[in-house]
Amino acid sequence: MKKELLTALLFVSVLAQPAVAQLRLHREPQAATQPATAQRLASNTGFRQLTALKQQYRGGAWLDTLRYTYSRFTALNKPLRELRENAPTRGAALRALRQENYQYNAAGKLTSDSTFVYTNGTLNTTATLAMTYTYDTQGNLLQELQSVRVSGSWRPYGRTTYTYNAQGQNTRILDESYFGSSYLADDQELFTYNAQGQVTVDDFQLADVSGTTFSPFQRDLFTYNAAGQRLTDTQQGYSNGAYVNAYRVTNTYTATPIGVPATPQLASYVVERASGATAWVPYSQGIETYDTDGNLTTDLYQVYTNGAYANDYRYVYTYQRLLATTPAKALQVGLALVPNPSRSGQATEMHYTLPAAASVAVTVFDGLGRVVFSRPAAAQAAGEHMLPLAQLPPAPGLYTVRLMAGTQSQAVKLVVE
Repeated sequence: MKKELLTALLFVSVLAQPAVAQLRLHREPQAATQPATAQRLASNTGFRQLTALKQQYRGGAWLDTLRYTYSRFTALNKPLRELRENAPTRGAALRALRQENYQYNAAGKLTSDSTFVYTNGTLNTTATLAMTYTYDTQGNLLQELQSVRVSGSWRPYGRTTYTYNAQGQNTRILDESYFGSSYLADDQELFTYNAQGQVTVDDFQLADVSGTTFSPFQRDLFTYNAAGQRLTDTQQGYSNGAYVNAYRVTNTYTATPIGVPATPQLASYVVERASGATAWVPYSQGIETYDTDGNLTTDLYQVYTNGAYANDYRYVYTYQRLLATTPAKALQVGLALVPNPSRSGQATEMHYTLPAAASVAVTVFDGLGRVVFSRPAAAQAAGEHMLPLAQLPPAPGLYTVRLMAGTQSQAVKLVVE
């Protein structure tokens, strides 16, 4: 498995994925990588995450087992360093295990991740594992290259390649390992989207020994609620020529938006195991707790046993308030929507002119402030740009389209008849 999967397994429940051995962790399709896990958790942009502590519940007490500490933040609040500590036995004193050093480009996208290990409490000065990331001109992640140090020399270990369609949607993730003098395919993920730009199918396939032919192995089927939030994830395994239900994850969100900007956050999720062709039985659940600023503070995972849910493990997060932040300034890029008014289901285009190169993100809100469409930040050159919004928004009403370029933003109203 590639490094990003191993890292993601440690934060699986934050992404509403059950952290159980029987389930394969699917990966979200990429538009721009965010491997620094700390930056995914804060719901309030006025904070940055400092620590993530994993504890297991044993003998009626919470025992420390793993901790991540983030430090040396950039001007864009990206961590340059991650320290990982673990306990040799549950509840024992944490000891330094490894350190990750991150580097970013001007748009704040990760360009390299180097791993340094501790030996007898001392940090080695030479990295043992390195990841490098490349992007296209739109800021989409193209490739991750993994290298390992063997006998004092670096050699290729693996790579992950991302493919996009004309709408900029990630349609394929290909994992390859390095053997001898060439790369050989391990597996691939194929993503299918609906008209709203949401992933509906994540098809995971394994490569044969030649690395040229792929066979079905497992897939995830996703459904969404009216607000565009992921509602269910049905995981199916491929057996005897057909897909068979294995597990189902159902998400629940907070009733009111929280954080800055305020959005509904994941409140809990329930994992069910398939029993027969159509029945489901309880397997586990996760419960998310937030502070008054909207930051995720506790991520609790419970297993279903003897007719009730019992504590298994939890993650506890701490944050630092940003006291010297600069509020976003008004942006003047001549943002226009064509057509406007629009009709439900009709494609809408954004037209704007950037005075200078910038990292651009787009968000569309409905009349209640709910996000109905978002496009992650991507680097764009100075000059005129046209960005299609596919067939969004999906229903008649008044919407707000906001364009962020760096720390500046401009918003316009969109009427859908």
